[in-house]
Amino acid sequence: MKRLLIAFHALGILCIAAPHAALSQAYPARPIRVVAPFPPGGGVDLTARVLQQRLSAGLGQPIVIENRAGASGMIGAEYVSRSAPDGYTLAYTVGSDLALKRFVSRAPTLDMLKDLTPIASALESVSCIAVAGSSTVNSITELIDLAKRNPGKLNFGSAGMNSSQHLTGELFRQYGVDMVHVPFNGLAPGVVALMGGQIEVAITNFASVSAQLREGKVKVLAVTRPKRYEDAPHIPAVNEALPGFNMPVAFFGFFGPPGLPRPIVMRLNAEVGKALESPEVRAKAKELYMSVIFTSPDQFAGMIRESIDAYGRIAHAARIQPQ
Repeated sequence: MKRLLIAFHALGILCIAAPHAALSQAYPARPIRVVAPFPPGGGVDLTARVLQQRLSAGLGQPIVIENRAGASGMIGAEYVSRSAPDGYTLAYTVGSDLALKRFVSRAPTLDMLKDLTPIASALESVSCIAVAGSSTVNSITELIDLAKRNPGKLNFGSAGMNSSQHLTGELFRQYGVDMVHVPFNGLAPGVVALMGGQIEVAITNFASVSAQLREGKVKVLAVTRPKRYEDAPHIPAVNEALPGFNMPVAFFGFFGPPGLPRPIVMRLNAEVGKALESPEVRAKAKELYMSVIFTSPDQFAGMIRESIDAYGRIAHAARIQPQ
């Protein structure tokens, strides 16, 4: 009898495991659509297309990039959230922006851990603190000292009201570095204003100031990530001058609809990891001043939770009003 029970138990395990194994082996059987919820030519679109070829080779099916722009990425993400959980409609987007939106937007937003399935983080857009090349400020310590001696006298530019750059400025204020926020419609106008002397500081990213940095028109004083940027190791992190100062990183990643089967999630995660190891993808990431940050699905979900918690703390302390 005992042997019979053991046999039935083993058979039950095989019956449960068999459909999942078959699902993993059969997937994918047709082209996969990856929704990039921003216009063509931007960072999301460019990196999606450089990953496209490697993912297609690894999965053995065409990867079709579809731009569904609008509402700062929300329209495309919501479309994927409503799609069938079969692995044939995915999102590739700025996950950190979705984490921020729940605290700064009056419109209904997605719960990234319930309305989507995190698959893999892929790349990070490295955020930084910049001043004009002609500025007398030459280090993040000097900037902090100057701002503390002159509260409310320095202006910092961001990509817009309630943007991640705006919240970075609010985090500085919570550390006693009080600068006046000047919102722009995107990062590029802020860089122009920085060089023109309309603002003293730009909270931006490396990609937005790369040309000006090479020409000496801009100086990058620090990165806002927890650690130094590997391609510019001479530039410190803000938290070296202000211990504990850590903004969530601006991460790009892949998501599926809710309920996406685990075998499909793991297959996609493995192929994203392989794609990110390719010399072509790494060269493009370096060209765009981005850092590879591949994670497992569970690590990605943890990264999202940490971003939500951090943005929540900053927004609450700053009394950010959703718009």
